[in-house]
Amino acid sequence: MFKNHIKTAWRHIWRNKIFTFINVVGLSVGLTSFLLIALYIFDEVTFDRFHQNANNIYRLVEHRTTPEGKETKIAGTGYQVSAGAQANLPEVKNAVRLVALGRANVAPSNSTNIFYEDFWISSPGFLQIFDFKLLQGNGQTALKAPHSVIVTEEMARKMFGTTNALGKSIKVDREPTPFLVTGVLKNFPVNSQFSFNLLFSEVTYQDAGFNTDWDSNNFYTYLLLDAKANPQVVSGKINQLVAANRKPDNQDKRQLTLQPLKEVHFNSEGIEGTLGKTGSLTYIYVFSLIAVFVLLLACINYTNLTTALFSKRAKEIGVRKMIGASRKTLANQFLAEAFLTTFISLVLALTLVKLLLPYFNGFTEKQLSLGPGTDYRIWLGTAIIMLLVGGLSGIYPALFQSRLNPLVLFKSKIPVGNDSISLRQFLVVMQFAVSIVMIVATLVVYRQIKYVSTKDMGFTKSQLLVVDINSGKVRQGAETIKNEFAKIAQVKGVTVSSRVPGEWKNLPKVKVTQNNTAPAADHEMFFLGVDDKFLPTYEIELLKGRNFRAGSLADSSAVLLNQTAAHELGITEPSGQIIQIPATNFGSSFDPMPADKPYRVRVVGIVKDFNFQSLREPLAPMVLAFHKNPVHNIDYFTARVSAANMSETIKQMEAVLHNIDQEHLFEYHFLDSQWDLFYREDKIRETIFLMGAALAIFIGCLGLFGLATFAAEQRTKEIGIRKVLGASIQSVVIMLSKDFLKLVFIAAIIAFPVAWYAMHQWLQDFAYRINLSWGIFALAGGIGVLIALFTVSFQAIRAAVANPVKSLRSE
Repeated sequence: MFKNHIKTAWRHIWRNKIFTFINVVGLSVGLTSFLLIALYIFDEVTFDRFHQNANNIYRLVEHRTTPEGKETKIAGTGYQVSAGAQANLPEVKNAVRLVALGRANVAPSNSTNIFYEDFWISSPGFLQIFDFKLLQGNGQTALKAPHSVIVTEEMARKMFGTTNALGKSIKVDREPTPFLVTGVLKNFPVNSQFSFNLLFSEVTYQDAGFNTDWDSNNFYTYLLLDAKANPQVVSGKINQLVAANRKPDNQDKRQLTLQPLKEVHFNSEGIEGTLGKTGSLTYIYVFSLIAVFVLLLACINYTNLTTALFSKRAKEIGVRKMIGASRKTLANQFLAEAFLTTFISLVLALTLVKLLLPYFNGFTEKQLSLGPGTDYRIWLGTAIIMLLVGGLSGIYPALFQSRLNPLVLFKSKIPVGNDSISLRQFLVVMQFAVSIVMIVATLVVYRQIKYVSTKDMGFTKSQLLVVDINSGKVRQGAETIKNEFAKIAQVKGVTVSSRVPGEWKNLPKVKVTQNNTAPAADHEMFFLGVDDKFLPTYEIELLKGRNFRAGSLADSSAVLLNQTAAHELGITEPSGQIIQIPATNFGSSFDPMPADKPYRVRVVGIVKDFNFQSLREPLAPMVLAFHKNPVHNIDYFTARVSAANMSETIKQMEAVLHNIDQEHLFEYHFLDSQWDLFYREDKIRETIFLMGAALAIFIGCLGLFGLATFAAEQRTKEIGIRKVLGASIQSVVIMLSKDFLKLVFIAAIIAFPVAWYAMHQWLQDFAYRINLSWGIFALAGGIGVLIALFTVSFQAIRAAVANPVKSLRSE
């Protein structure tokens, strides 16, 4: 019987090629989009969960509250916190500490090939707690010896031309003794918070003052707890241990908590120093809904088209019932047709996914794959989805069409009650409501990204070439290099600074007090060290006072303030007011300046506010100090260059720098490209929204086409009579189209408040944002109506121009 059902289903599919084509295309598109989004979501929700002990690994997070009530959360602790917990608490089975010490100049010991890499050090527990695969070496001992290092396979190939790097040595500019490669690590998966290329042994630096460090936030700390341990009880014991050893003069209230490793990816908002990319559960829910809706719309279309074209099969089914076919047999036949169509669609969808994955990975920055090595849960889910789609697509025809009376079928008068019409109308409304919400989302995200890309930042970020200062030689010869850069014809201006707007590293903060306030109030402000060419090079407006003077020793104690800082300090006219900077913060906590060297400065100018952070952040107060200051050394050259002959300009600048230091690489980037990275995730979401909107609209159009086909066939004789009585083609088209356009208008009324709320919430992430004007919603609704009108008109015109004689012949 099963074989007979499949054979009959195949004959029916082959006989109705156009009908089959529409169904297969709709289901294939739905399945393809579902599978792509499902792969993306699966990768996100399995972030850091592939470790065998993931359920028992916790990250230490410090919650700090200042006497003024300001709260911060930091993903870092002092060295002794984990060391003490491991030594004193039986619940702590193992611990790992990692710290980043900036970048280092590294090279194979027998080569002059130099690379810049982040300099990470770790305790031996890294390869014992986490299940990262070593291609070579022993994970239990790889980081136990001084001057040992593990490298990723990518780094091994880059440095040695092969992954067979065990036993080779690496020289580092910050250490006279070479490091021995004791392990080659398989490249980190994309869905891991760790992504460095080199990991140096912590024991090499045991004499660096770590043994008394209970207070810093320098170490990323992870603990492996006993499976039966209570994390809250353990964190309480850790806090007691820290309180007994921490310096009593610290005024901040500090408490450590244990965050499960599985929660780090989605629950790190507001936690400073979080490693890797963080995710958003909100977007996971949104993308899941998109995937489910697109697939559900495809199933609805199958049902609509099957019902619309059912009249062509009425006599066939009537004959089957007259010769003894049971309702169960007919239901199984319809389900067999649905499952066969779904299977064909799934095969096509898997092919499309395979073809589209490289492009999908390109813009989502993932490494998704679908093949024999793919997680079994993906394949199991695919099989379940096929069964669900086949069942959902075929269940209505199987239940409805199989129960009709044979006499009714022979007369080709298929009853369609109000309930079924209402159901189809409801489904079309839902289809287009989803489509319109997606259109609004796409328009809003596009306009917001365009807005933040083109907004006046208070400086001109185009054509700014930023060159890294990576060595003491370059820093000492900065004035010479700057002067030589300025001599290049295409260079319009050059400046040096400690950081640049759009900084991707930590932007230092300082505490600022005024001597004329009693008691002196602390103001937290960002800090930037610059020279006299910074304002003209970045084209930042000086509002009041003066700029720094080139070569002036006196200006080493002068500062400029931005408008926000001046307003916070109550300074309206810069006239040499004395302010003091008693403490600095480079990412975790404020450290006092040396008591014997107080940093007092004079305010000589006020500059117009300029955005130096993502536009998600509001303008903040900033102190611009002269580049020769005791807080922060210069780290960058910035040159304003003309667009003409850019490659030659870069070559000349590289030659200038290498005249001073031949050993270090010439690293550069364009500042506007760096700013674009702030909104990279938003652009990914914009693309996914656009794809979802396009697919929802496409499948919605197929649904409308099915309904229009059904309506035209049900009203064939009515249209014929109207035409005989003189109705024009235009009036017939309007008659058939208006009912469907009403559904689209209803869909828009439902969609607009949902879309407004969703996008209003999303825009709250930005300090600077567009207004949700009525024009966006009108445009989205108009697009939906035009698409629906075009889809319905095709079938309506076809019915209107048909010869009425043919439709009335059987009366």
